[in-house]
Amino acid sequence: MTARALLLGGALLLTACGGSGEAAAPDRYGYRVGGAVGGRTTVALAPPDTTVRTLAFPAVVDSVGVRAAGRPAPGDGVAVEAVVLGAFPDACSALSDVRQERAGHYVTATLAMRQPLETVCAAVVRPFRFYLPLDGAFAAGSYTLKVNDTVVPFQVLPALPEQ
Repeated sequence: MTARALLLGGALLLTACGGSGEAAAPDRYGYRVGGAVGGRTTVALAPPDTTVRTLAFPAVVDSVGVRAAGRPAPGDGVAVEAVVLGAFPDACSALSDVRQERAGHYVTATLAMRQPLETVCAAVVRPFRFYLPLDGAFAAGSYTLKVNDTVVPFQVLPALPEQ
């Protein structure tokens, strides 16, 4: 292993740890990246134009990250959000709908996009970032989130004991 790779690995480890035991800002619950950063545009659900016929289909999901709002005290829960990275297949597609179901420690989210019919769209891949707040509060424990075909296990850590 080269010295450069070792230095990079060490820097990444320190960044992930944050030094103070808290997550670095980009990994923290509620942190938002606006605009186009890192080649991805932050998007929100777009209300449909009822005058245009559209085709709806599952959104293309590349990866999903999960962030909890903190550590819940015993008997409490915290908010959790997913950061969904995906891509639109053309210049006209937009996110249209998200549905969530929760059964115990398993959460299923279906993210849909729409494409206008009878419109010529440039075939250009447009990477996106979407922030998805998960419904309900999450107590400490292990969970599984499925967004379309992407499955991600995650944990909500218990509160630290008082010292």
